[in-house]
Amino acid sequence: MKICLINNLYKPYNRGGAERIIELIACGLQNQGHDVFTITTKSRNAQRITHNAQQKIYYINALYYNLAVLPKFLRLFWHVGDMFDVGSYFRVKSILKKEKPDIVMSHNLKGVGYLIPKAIKYLGIKHVHTLHDIQLLHPSGLMIHNKERKVDSNLSKMYANICCRLFNSPDTVISPSKWLMKMHVDRGFFKESEKAVIPNPSPPADAKALAGKPTPLPLRREGGAEVKSERDKFRFLYVGQIEEHKGVLFLIKVFKMLCEELPDASCGLAIVGDGSKLKQAKKLAGDNSRVKFLGRVGNKDLLMMMQAYNVLVVPSLCYENSPTVIYEALSAGLPVIASRIGGITELIHKTAGILFEPDNGGDLMHQMKWVMEHPRELREIGETGKEKVKQFGLEEYINIMLGFRGG
Repeated sequence: MKICLINNLYKPYNRGGAERIIELIACGLQNQGHDVFTITTKSRNAQRITHNAQQKIYYINALYYNLAVLPKFLRLFWHVGDMFDVGSYFRVKSILKKEKPDIVMSHNLKGVGYLIPKAIKYLGIKHVHTLHDIQLLHPSGLMIHNKERKVDSNLSKMYANICCRLFNSPDTVISPSKWLMKMHVDRGFFKESEKAVIPNPSPPADAKALAGKPTPLPLRREGGAEVKSERDKFRFLYVGQIEEHKGVLFLIKVFKMLCEELPDASCGLAIVGDGSKLKQAKKLAGDNSRVKFLGRVGNKDLLMMMQAYNVLVVPSLCYENSPTVIYEALSAGLPVIASRIGGITELIHKTAGILFEPDNGGDLMHQMKWVMEHPRELREIGETGKEKVKQFGLEEYINIMLGFRGG
């Protein structure tokens, strides 16, 4: 079967978890013998790459990569232009007519254009769309804790109504969380679509490769030299974008409070990732030697690192759908402390992780102290999470997707 994947970002220009999931799906489809190609975007100044050794990739020029640097009033015009991007419509339509796929599996289309579902429908191709965030409900794709009303502002309602009409009803719509599906259905989206809530696939190959190996020491490089962390130190880990809405600045503040309250405790916080708030995060950490910034880490190296840390902290201040990093942590047997917000609560509960109230420093510090004081219970949580994630297998996920009316 020939299958087209469409997403606004893809390797080597990937940024977050959605791209990781799409890459997993592409590999899984290829492993089952399907012919897979991808349509995505690139910056106008980036190198054009049309294929790699594994699959064909079409890159469309887009201004999406420069969106964050635009003033807010100009972003409004960009979003309107993106929604009705006729040029992208005809480019994608031309690619689909040339390749003649049996199924199109679309994901995040901001930057590709919201006319794409119409192109797919016009060509009579079966269409499966997967939700990853609220970008069809609000241009930013974000809903921040204690600022939920902005999603229901008059301007946001107008935007969502237009998106609802443009997307109409793909054959099948998938959401990894009940929360995200409900957000869309309550606002009139996808009335005629077959709808399903399916957790994202976990990273199977990497997890299997790590299974049964002794816990390695996390390595970081300073001036070309490898530095090993002490085994007796309790190690907290953050993985993600260095952005305020991800809660990393909030986490650093809480960790510094923890260090002040427990000055003799042997603990550390490693921050993996990059983003626009990196300088601010480093300034906030100051001269606290317990906070380490490790930059971006490859997927396999990350899972190896996860086996060497004690707890992953996901301190999101925004409503997350189904964070990929949580799946990766569960696969590695790493317990998770996460904000009780959005779809996170559907992945994490007392048996597979620990939840805290978002933006509540006292609650987060309480949970961080608890995990440091209860090593046996923490190990049990890690083992439970590792068993739980086995139900999110890639092969089963793909079989379910291909079994829908759109497949």
